[in-house]
Amino acid sequence: MSATKPRPHSPSTSPIPIRNFSKERYVSREWMERERQALWANTWLVAGLACDVQEAGQYFTFEIGAEGLIIARGTDGRLRGMHNACTHRGTRLVTEPIGILKKIVCPYHAWAYGLDGELQGAPGAARFSNGLPKRELALHAIEVEEALGLVFVRLNPGGVTLTEFLSPVFELLRPYRLEAMSITNDQTVTHTCNWKAILDNFAELYHVPFIHPIHRRMFECATAPIELFEHGHTAVYVPGGVTDSGFPTPDAPTDMQALQLQAVGLNPEDFRGRVAEIRPALQRAKRAIANEQGQAYAEFSDAQLSDIWQFNLFPNVILSVTPESAWLMRSRPDVGDPGKSRFDMFTLVQFQGGAAEAQPSKRAKGKNGVQIGTHFRLNGPRPADYKRPQRDCFTHEDIMAGRKSMTVTIDEDISLLARVQQGMASSGFQSVWLSDEECRVQHFHDALDACLSAHHG
Repeated sequence: MSATKPRPHSPSTSPIPIRNFSKERYVSREWMERERQALWANTWLVAGLACDVQEAGQYFTFEIGAEGLIIARGTDGRLRGMHNACTHRGTRLVTEPIGILKKIVCPYHAWAYGLDGELQGAPGAARFSNGLPKRELALHAIEVEEALGLVFVRLNPGGVTLTEFLSPVFELLRPYRLEAMSITNDQTVTHTCNWKAILDNFAELYHVPFIHPIHRRMFECATAPIELFEHGHTAVYVPGGVTDSGFPTPDAPTDMQALQLQAVGLNPEDFRGRVAEIRPALQRAKRAIANEQGQAYAEFSDAQLSDIWQFNLFPNVILSVTPESAWLMRSRPDVGDPGKSRFDMFTLVQFQGGAAEAQPSKRAKGKNGVQIGTHFRLNGPRPADYKRPQRDCFTHEDIMAGRKSMTVTIDEDISLLARVQQGMASSGFQSVWLSDEECRVQHFHDALDACLSAHHG
């Protein structure tokens, strides 16, 4: 088992002062500009996944506000980050989110750049009386590093190293081996709320009993321990295979507990009158299956085999992890409207064993057609016809109309967050009023305030 263990505390009493704060940070264009200059330009950001840039020529793009970036693997094997703007007259060079390139060519005047960002040539070079100094006209570079299967960027150099930035959570996340997971879903929704409202939502479980009824049937959210880390990171450790202690314990397994039991070969009927024994039974069964299949579960505690560990990486990433899969969610600001944002969600799966013939999904369903997800089952070999999915982009309205879904739980969050932003615009609301249970929200905003203050002016 991993030598690094969480050091959480109860959500009942906050370990930090609850200071509250005004609504300005959610609705003000001035605040948005402060974030652009101080936060987004100077903080390590998750730009994408390392599996998308493993081979020479592979690239992905990343946008944060008005800044567009290209992350590409050069023929020399080096990973580089550069601004996605032609140094001739500013044209955005690459519009496809992921792909393979031999070189980067401007669609406007055909200036050509290598994957190292160096200007290789421009039509009509003799007509530039000022010449074409290649070093000066190279694509503007940014810092880029890989860690934990993720690609991090920083627009302005200086400050803490990535190693220092991730040090509070690195050993807690490392055993999950995100770098060995495969992307099975890639979605982006344009949303009608401030990017921080999304982060706040994923920094507390206070709302869960009221808008996520499915969670009552498989998680203990009311007493889930939490942890605050240096650099603004937080975590919550949510017990799975149980029912919410805020509600009566059922005599028989809930539909979601039944699906979890079936996923590891256990019969739900054997647990009638023994619902409290489901969580340890899931842990034993999953470890036994993993041992039989030679899977790397030795570093995981029993709790990690049944529970969801969620890490919020400052400033804008949420990682929900189990040994079998992960959700990587990321909230990004709009270019100019503080009441809009973009929310990304990557689903990652830990396939086990060699390639297999692709099989149609046969996942069992619970109430209202809810399916058991990759968070709760060992996933077997990666299908032989696996392909990394294309990015699916849609709007908040698409989710509200049922045309698109980001899972039942995320859809429920998205439906409420638009109303949060609407209410914040009211003169009848001036500041938040947080409970001790929402101390992860406070910790995030304390880190945001510290960042803005450090780079003020």
